[in-house]
Amino acid sequence: MPQLVRGLLARKKIVVVIGCFFLAGCMSMPKDLFLLRPDYLASRQQQMRKYETTDEKKILQAAAGVLQDLGFTIDKSETNLGLIVSSKNRTAVSAGQVTAAITLDAACIVFGCYSNSYGQTDKEQRIEASMIINPSLSDKAIVVRVKFQRVVWNQMGQVSHYETVTDPKLYQEFFEKLSKAVFLEEHKI
Repeated sequence: MPQLVRGLLARKKIVVVIGCFFLAGCMSMPKDLFLLRPDYLASRQQQMRKYETTDEKKILQAAAGVLQDLGFTIDKSETNLGLIVSSKNRTAVSAGQVTAAITLDAACIVFGCYSNSYGQTDKEQRIEASMIINPSLSDKAIVVRVKFQRVVWNQMGQVSHYETVTDPKLYQEFFEKLSKAVFLEEHKI
């Protein structure tokens, strides 16, 4: 009897494995998998600037200084690759969001239902800045690209969302300060 049961289980496993291969073979890639978002070029232009210098180390030093001035801590730096990764932690608490959640939770208590809206409110965020430099292909210049992203955790310690920061003021402030720092580095001021 045990051999019969083992034989049936082995056949069932084979059928399941063959079924998985059949289903996987029927799946296809989405048609728009390799299409760029309509706002891709605009966001790329927002994230990039060209500097008329060939001294990569000066650009990296200036960029690291600017990131630190903006409150970021340098997490990783690879000068040979022209890469800097930095981050800063900030509160993500919104008074309006908390007030609405507490009001909803209180209303649920009054009506005898359960709600944990407060637990879903934002608590803290980590803002990350990744910057890479590359020599320009067309002339003697260096192209700097920076991307700001943020991860937000709720009151229960779960990631509530992850997004790329698209605020043009943040990018403009970064590049203005970087331009000033590069000028100061170039002229030894």
